[in-house]
Amino acid sequence: MTDADLLAAFDDDVIRAVADANDVDEATLRDALEAHQRTMRKNPGVEDLVYEWRKRFDDAVLHRTPETFYVAVRESVWREYGEHLDLDDHLLGAVVAVHQEQVLRADAVESDDIDADAVAVVVSRPA
Repeated sequence: MTDADLLAAFDDDVIRAVADANDVDEATLRDALEAHQRTMRKNPGVEDLVYEWRKRFDDAVLHRTPETFYVAVRESVWREYGEHLDLDDHLLGAVVAVHQEQVLRADAVESDDIDADAVAVVVSRPA
């Protein structure tokens, strides 16, 4: 699995804009995004993870393509990932912002498709 494969679901301009807006080093943000994608693929795996979220949250899957799931989860899911990946709050906020912006740029997802108490997650499937 290459680094490019891990970030294939994200537009470079989204990553760059979020890094700039949040005063986060772009390379650090990319590393955190890669670590997050790698974690989702390995434990428990993309298909199992999305299945679990579908059971836990109403309307969790906002949209899917053969390569990517666009999902809405509770903020607690992101806090768990932040702790697991040892991300400080500032970097975690930037990671979440990339996911949220990328989901909103998906043609099939409208901003009001995401519940007020949910946060977006982009889950890329291994090639």
